[in-house]
Amino acid sequence: MATNPDIEFECEVRRIARLLWPDAAHGGAQMIAGRERDGVFESAEEVHIIECTTSRSRDKAIQDVKKLKEAIKFWEQREPTKSAKGWFVTKDELTADQATIIRDSKARVVGVSFDQFRAKLVNAKEYLDLRGKYPFGSVADPETGNAVSEINYVELNMVDTDGHLYSVDATIDALQAGKRFILLGDYGAGKSSTMREFFLRLRKKYLANKTLLFPILLNLRDHLGQSDPVEALDRHAYRVGFGYNRGTELVRALRAGYAVLLLDGFDEIATTGWASRTKKLREIRKRSMELVKNFIEQTPQESGIVVSGRAHFFDNDEEMMTSLGADNKFRSVSLNDFTAEQVTDFLAAKGWHEAVPSWLPARPLLLSYLASRNLLRQTLEVDAGSGPAAGWHALLDRISEREAKIAQSVDADSVRQLIERLATLGRASIGGLGNLLPEQLVKAFTEVCGYPPDDNGTLLIQRLPGLGVHNPEDGTRKFIDVDFASVAAAGDVFRFIADPFTNHLDDSAWQASLPTIGIETIAHRSYAAKFPEGKLSAAVKEASDNKPPHTLCADIVRTIMELSMSYKGSVTTLRDVEIPELVFHSNSTDMQGLVFQGALIGVLELSHEVPDDLLPNFSGCYFGSIEGRTGLQDLPSQIDQECIVDKFDDDAATTSSILKLELPVGTKVLLTILKKLYVQKGAGRRQSALYRGLDHKAQSVVADVLKLLQKEGFVTLAHYTDQIVWLPVRSAEAQRRALRILGAPNECHDQLVSLSSKIG
Repeated sequence: MATNPDIEFECEVRRIARLLWPDAAHGGAQMIAGRERDGVFESAEEVHIIECTTSRSRDKAIQDVKKLKEAIKFWEQREPTKSAKGWFVTKDELTADQATIIRDSKARVVGVSFDQFRAKLVNAKEYLDLRGKYPFGSVADPETGNAVSEINYVELNMVDTDGHLYSVDATIDALQAGKRFILLGDYGAGKSSTMREFFLRLRKKYLANKTLLFPILLNLRDHLGQSDPVEALDRHAYRVGFGYNRGTELVRALRAGYAVLLLDGFDEIATTGWASRTKKLREIRKRSMELVKNFIEQTPQESGIVVSGRAHFFDNDEEMMTSLGADNKFRSVSLNDFTAEQVTDFLAAKGWHEAVPSWLPARPLLLSYLASRNLLRQTLEVDAGSGPAAGWHALLDRISEREAKIAQSVDADSVRQLIERLATLGRASIGGLGNLLPEQLVKAFTEVCGYPPDDNGTLLIQRLPGLGVHNPEDGTRKFIDVDFASVAAAGDVFRFIADPFTNHLDDSAWQASLPTIGIETIAHRSYAAKFPEGKLSAAVKEASDNKPPHTLCADIVRTIMELSMSYKGSVTTLRDVEIPELVFHSNSTDMQGLVFQGALIGVLELSHEVPDDLLPNFSGCYFGSIEGRTGLQDLPSQIDQECIVDKFDDDAATTSSILKLELPVGTKVLLTILKKLYVQKGAGRRQSALYRGLDHKAQSVVADVLKLLQKEGFVTLAHYTDQIVWLPVRSAEAQRRALRILGAPNECHDQLVSLSSKIG
């Protein structure tokens, strides 16, 4: 049934009127002296009478103004103690005739366009101008910690859980249609700069009259301890310079459905940290999200929302959705690293026109920092065929040598050890990036160099590579990238393994075992040093003598597993440690002499190819996810009944389902490899992992499929210890094609599928 635009317009004007005059919220169309008036809103002291029209004709204006004068006179006689006022609301700007008729009427009648009437809810143009001058989340200069007003934004891809890619413009279109998103990303991935871009593009469209919706963007870090959206918007209005008590304008606009709500940084209003150490921690996280949850509940269902925050802040997706109060209207999207093309564009804006190694994480903050410090040159000196761990290890050497030349009085080894010592201190903070006080920098310098910093030393600790200003007021420093911090923190662990009886290492304050890149770096250096498994086993035993949590011990155990070695020591128990990932790479690793007690393990990768009797024992542990197993009934006896598993992710079952498809064997293998490289977590895969789960016939064509993928520009080869590692190519086109092929291999008509069908 067709809708009447005049009636729709009247309804919208009345809806705004109810928000403008909330104590007259029950007002509406009304008969006065036998004639219908479009709206009558009576409050304690005033009566507002509305006539609205989509017509621009002179006669209609004369008729409506006459009706308003009659209604005003009626109310003045009926309620002489109240002030009566008429409103003539037009869909478009008033014509000259309409304005003249109102002026000549000499009545208490105001003529306004719909935009002007709506603007009485909020002066959106003023707010947008002021908000654009206020800091956007963590968008800041890593050198000084100061907010930046201008950035060279290069768009990042966003991908949802189904592998669909979103551009910024596509997301904005979806927001205008009332869609809702949770934007996730690691530290430095560009969440705040992307939220800023949402704001700027929506602002531009609003000011150009291309949309009725304007953006409201809150930095959630400004609202610690708040749970009421009204109070939060009032504080927000004050902070951006919109004025005291003008938050009510933003509240009215939001509740009227005229705003897109952007909430940046849910991870910055709570105690952070992975895993449910106790039910209490989950409850604390949930309570700290009350502001976000209330915002979502109190925002009209037809309004678009984006809530952004750190990936892995919550234990799992279920906790995230419940804590935020997000329903099934919300789509979870993650920021990808830059593609190769985006890296080129981003760095070109900073004056850099040369290549960057494929192993270097393409996160905006890291690249911006390296470019601003002229450290990208050192990356080009690293062997292009290096794996991520080898590349990072070499890069730290290069930039340490560079800083030593500047500092003069400190040699390169000492510069590197100083960076590594500070990264070790940073492990006491959630996330491992640190919150390092000036006195900690001085103490670390003294420990490494053997003397307090002189003038050159003081200059050095103020400009150490990889560290940025955390808080300009107290001079605290923070690592600008999680991979940089992890690789640096690997240094002290490596030195402990080299001589555990001399290099004592206190891990009592460490929050968690290192991310995978840190463990890979320890393994790379241990392999180069030709450490035997007996040496690493002895280091495990020595580290286990520390008080729980046994975080250092876990780092060394994971290094042994990364090197496909076995633990050769006596039975050792690791207590209360947090481990992001525990991967059993092969069936040659014997870890049965170890016991994990009360450990928090993010991901346990455990395929059926690893014999149960080579596994360690797990007692009372918590697992975020177990990959390679289907459920509790599929777990080995080494995982006792006191353990808790949040979810199972059976990659073997997925591979099996692909192998059952009516496709040529080469295409089936192509799909399994693309899935492991382009969909699953991690930057790359060992070659041996690409054979896992395949039958003998499928395994026989893996090498040929990899050659095809390499030739077609989908993968690159790197070496790591004595292993071959395959990395996905950082290309928007490669990612799009890979996801398209995985989504519909029979219908996509991609050349890669055709070529793979001829293999085997």
